[in-house]
Amino acid sequence: MMRRMGAVCGFVLVAAAAGAAPAAAQATIGADVGLLSAYVWRGLTFSNKPVIQPDLWINVSGLTVGGWLSIEPGTYDGTNDISEGGGVGSGVREFDGWVEYGRTTANVTWKAGWIIYVFDMNDAGFTKQFDTHELYGQVSVGGLPITPTVYASYDLDKVKGAYIQPSLTYGVKASPLVTINLGALAGISAGQGVSATDASANFLGNGLTHVDLSASTSIAAGAVSIAPSFHVQINRDRFTKFTGAEPQNLDKGTKFWAGVTLSWSRALSSSKKAE
Repeated sequence: MMRRMGAVCGFVLVAAAAGAAPAAAQATIGADVGLLSAYVWRGLTFSNKPVIQPDLWINVSGLTVGGWLSIEPGTYDGTNDISEGGGVGSGVREFDGWVEYGRTTANVTWKAGWIIYVFDMNDAGFTKQFDTHELYGQVSVGGLPITPTVYASYDLDKVKGAYIQPSLTYGVKASPLVTINLGALAGISAGQGVSATDASANFLGNGLTHVDLSASTSIAAGAVSIAPSFHVQINRDRFTKFTGAEPQNLDKGTKFWAGVTLSWSRALSSSKKAE
């Protein structure tokens, strides 16, 4: 049986905090909320119905601390429904807390962090026995026509395996103010597949798990940015092929989902006027 581990979803909720910090100490606070047609994490469908995913963070000189929730607004107890809470009512289904440090040097942006996944609020589905934590890192190279990024994480508790995700992003100018970001990524399980000695796993096997093709953009509306996104996923690992609980949805070669993220941030300078 697949061990379900939650995480920050694919809209990269912490991207605004990963840049270079100014010379003087300065704090930036931010909030995001994702409104998604489904909750898909690393190719795995954790809810096949709409979810709400708010996030709150604070960054000081490159160090970011944040908290994130996944909320199922309805009771997902239909015969084809997939729910983190086992279909028992609505509410918060997952909490992720994270600490991250990131910098930009020349055209290279990197970040490293730790994240904890908590399911204690669920009485069914993914309960506290699925709580775990992992270390992660990411490197991205800018200044090129296509931006390459490599993300890697290692589960320290339940799964004890690595997940690697190389990706490419290409920006297309739709207008002077709007850029369409075309993305492609591949998920790779390196020790997170089911083994003969340990049933804890995120995927059935190791190697390529899925390929995700996406299109997204970001539009400013006053102090808030609006970022719609659309995904087409090509599935390889058996666990990524689950899109619903009914038999005809257990072996899907492709799946689609979309959503929009609303983001806000504000810089809080720590400097004081000279007396």
